[in-house]
Amino acid sequence: MYERILIALDLEGVNNVEGVPYSGLSAGSDQWEIARRQAALEVNAAARALYEAGAKKVALWDGHGGGSNIDAADLDPRVELLICEAGRRRLYFVEDYDCICYFGYHAMEGTLGGVLAHTMNSKVIQYYKLNGSYIGEVDMDAYIAAEQGIPSVFFAAGDIACAQARRAVPDIVTVVTKQELERNRAVFRDNEELFAEIGREIVRAVSREAQTRKLTYPATVEKSFKRVEDAAKYLTKLTGYGICADHPEDEILGKDAHTVRATVHDIDAFIRCI
Repeated sequence: MYERILIALDLEGVNNVEGVPYSGLSAGSDQWEIARRQAALEVNAAARALYEAGAKKVALWDGHGGGSNIDAADLDPRVELLICEAGRRRLYFVEDYDCICYFGYHAMEGTLGGVLAHTMNSKVIQYYKLNGSYIGEVDMDAYIAAEQGIPSVFFAAGDIACAQARRAVPDIVTVVTKQELERNRAVFRDNEELFAEIGREIVRAVSREAQTRKLTYPATVEKSFKRVEDAAKYLTKLTGYGICADHPEDEILGKDAHTVRATVHDIDAFIRCI
């Protein structure tokens, strides 16, 4: 059994949340209030079961909108709420744990029916691709964790997001928190039933040996923006880091000004690209 468990938390994928049209889960909104309290309940259900099964450490990384969504008073006191250092690379602390579990993640930008679907920044980003295939946030974080030898073992979110997580990590254990119908419409689950399933399945997930799937290099990362000005700034930033990048060729446009394609040779370059 993995004894030191890191929980990576987003908010859009928890139960009882569907958002409102033309809006994300911004701090202070009614849906954000529901989401952060629901997220704490789902994490607590996992923590109770993990500690009962013999876990030594459960920590929570609040990754939604820069953090500061979860009130420590709402958490099981045994859960360590991580305070991340500004300026450090994404998931720099993952090597301190034996495995990573995901709660509240969402479907990637452009997913039909995905509740509050987006990738990294709903206002700016159109899509990410890795080696020509669309990727979302669970793909990114699973690759970053794998680089440190840390397997991704559990994922709790909406049904469409769960399907995308299994695509990213084929042997990951998933629990469906809600049935996703449209961007702002879902069928929710009974919480007590959901909490029981989370507890049962996360213990199963950490009780078996999981594989890590590292990114192989060189790899091609493509990032498409909703505005060409943002794409131009991003290209300048990548070339400043010494990363080989350019707008991809297009037979009609000449070059696609919304999109930047980069070649990466290590995980640090990959993180810079996302």
